Amino acid sequence: MPREAELSEQQKKCLRLVHQGFTSKQIAPLLETTPGVVDNYINAALAKLSMTSRREAARYLAAQESDMVQQLHLRSEAIASDGMDDGSSPPSEERKTISRILGLPPIGGHANGLRTSQRLAAIMRIALFAALILSATVAIIQGVFALLT
Repeated sequence: MPREAELSEQQKKCLRLVHQGFTSKQIAPLLETTPGVVDNYINAALAKLSMTSRREAARYLAAQESDMVQQLHLRSEAIASDGMDDGSSPPSEERKTISRILGLPPIGGHANGLRTSQRLAAIMRIALFAALILSATVAIIQGVFALLT
């Protein structure tokens, strides 16, 4: 277990602010406490990290958190690329195909080149499609209830 994981959140906050160059007197109002309490947090963090310098401890925590962020970034890139190397089409392509078949506008976070009138027509098609799905669902539910009674 990494040593920085043993630190309380308040101790980490204090060390982060020390790393930014703040003194205990400047940190205290930011954390809504007194400079003495800030010093207690920092001294407890120094003891947990087996360090004597508050600046050294602050640099250590910053380096550890930076490494953690880089590792998370690398993991997220690996997760994002998973499943795409096997030759299968990404889900967005499947959605595009479905929307084309149904005559709906493209789905997904890309800007489209539709004019206002085309957007309104697309919205109307979506609303009509949703109403048809809702009507079919209600009809099925009514049919099931009619069979049960």
